Amino acid sequence: MTSAPLPASTVAWDQYWQDGRLASCGGEGGANYQPVIAEGWRHFFNAVADGARILDICTGNGAVARLAAEVAAVRQRKVTIDAVDSATINPVRLGLGADLIRFSSRTPAENLPFADGTFDVIVGQYAIEYTDVERTLAELRRVSRPSVALRFVTHATEGVAVQQAQRQLADVKRLCATGIFESAEALVKASGDRLPAIGPDDAGNAFQNALHALHEASKNAMDLAMYRNVGTVLVHAMQHLHVVGAGTVLEKIRETVNGIRAHEARLSAMSHAALDAPAAQALAAQAARLWSKPFQCDALVRADGVVFGWVLAS
Repeated sequence: MTSAPLPASTVAWDQYWQDGRLASCGGEGGANYQPVIAEGWRHFFNAVADGARILDICTGNGAVARLAAEVAAVRQRKVTIDAVDSATINPVRLGLGADLIRFSSRTPAENLPFADGTFDVIVGQYAIEYTDVERTLAELRRVSRPSVALRFVTHATEGVAVQQAQRQLADVKRLCATGIFESAEALVKASGDRLPAIGPDDAGNAFQNALHALHEASKNAMDLAMYRNVGTVLVHAMQHLHVVGAGTVLEKIRETVNGIRAHEARLSAMSHAALDAPAAQALAAQAARLWSKPFQCDALVRADGVVFGWVLAS
């Protein structure tokens, strides 16, 4: 019996986490979340009791789990942290308190491998809104102990990360509309294993026109590096066609396309997952009913007014 194919969004996150990124936004390449986010988590974890079981859902490479471990280690508290994600994650460069964390890939929040009443604390940063919320809440309620403390930070529709994602999505669409990938592949196929002629023939003309279109589109791009990287990779691949052969260059083109499409899938998922104020308040009310305890719903705002999300906490 073959398993069902993974959702495109899950595959996109697989690719994202494999290079060791720590935070999905607000930090890159091993950097943790912005201070306004991190300090909120440190304040929350300061109140966690010795011996607590902590669950971090949709952990990615463990930004929040590591903050929990760091606080516990500094305060000399022995806690156990289960950090789970539906994607295949790559939690490298662990720091203070790393021995307190158990990471689990391919573990969706909607279907957890834990017994009823396991956890004292359940958290998630840019997490619950990406899931099937009804199923996730029911599952989190199942694994909660009666005195459980919960805190979730979600994307806000007006948040800086979502606004940037929407501008980057527009960049991706403009880039793909240049035809750069299709023209590069056509030129390789027309040239075989020879150095391609960027000139009078149809394939060469099409690639040259696409490069020009790429350059023009980049003038209005937020993510200028993406445009430059795509152009550089494809031109470099063409220049080495006669050395490495058509098969290798076609594989590089497809690898680049897959990277762009995965980037697009992540940005699209963020945009669709973000909550406006009524949706965030409705989620807090739903959680309050399920756990029979009050839930706060507050905007997470930096001192200069920049919005980072919604905080839902019991």
